Amino acid sequence: MGNASGRQKQKPLILDSVAGSAPGLFKATFTTHPDREGATLTESSKPNAYHLPWKNGDYTEGEVDLTNEEVEYFFTSDLSGCSLWYKFTGGRIKIRHEARTDKGSQDVHRLAGFKCVVDSSLNKDDVQLAVDADTMIRSAQFYVVYALFEHESKSVDFRVQLVQQKKNLLTRVEVYELVKVGSVVVEFPEG
Repeated sequence: MGNASGRQKQKPLILDSVAGSAPGLFKATFTTHPDREGATLTESSKPNAYHLPWKNGDYTEGEVDLTNEEVEYFFTSDLSGCSLWYKFTGGRIKIRHEARTDKGSQDVHRLAGFKCVVDSSLNKDDVQLAVDADTMIRSAQFYVVYALFEHESKSVDFRVQLVQQKKNLLTRVEVYELVKVGSVVVEFPEG
């Protein structure tokens, strides 16, 4: 996986498909496309990834055991006006995908000890959807966040990507471009 190793020119990492809608452990496999890397999550007796979906008008929450060195990746749904939060508790990391963007909802997370990885609602220009009537090309920008569990260095590296997607509404052909990328690295707690 080029994005995970950092050795290749980065392309956006897009979640191609997930086997199911519930949060949980899955086997991640990766496919290189001309414009992106794709991750497919399937059920397996040897999972290496955790997936957290989103819920309209609410938050979803999941936990990953930090001692489970088989779990290398974290994935969540695209963020378009959403925010992503984390906190450590009892040898685990709890992660929340918040679909509501009001201050009260976010204050609830802060009071519960969560820290924000990214709040995509803060930059309204980055969340766009437009259709060119002449070409029938739909353009959208959204955040894609995934994480790498670095068990040797005892850290989690949240990769925050702003992705532009162009889709021809007539041919259904999609093209992705990485607009910008950031990283939020947090160390496992001591003990």
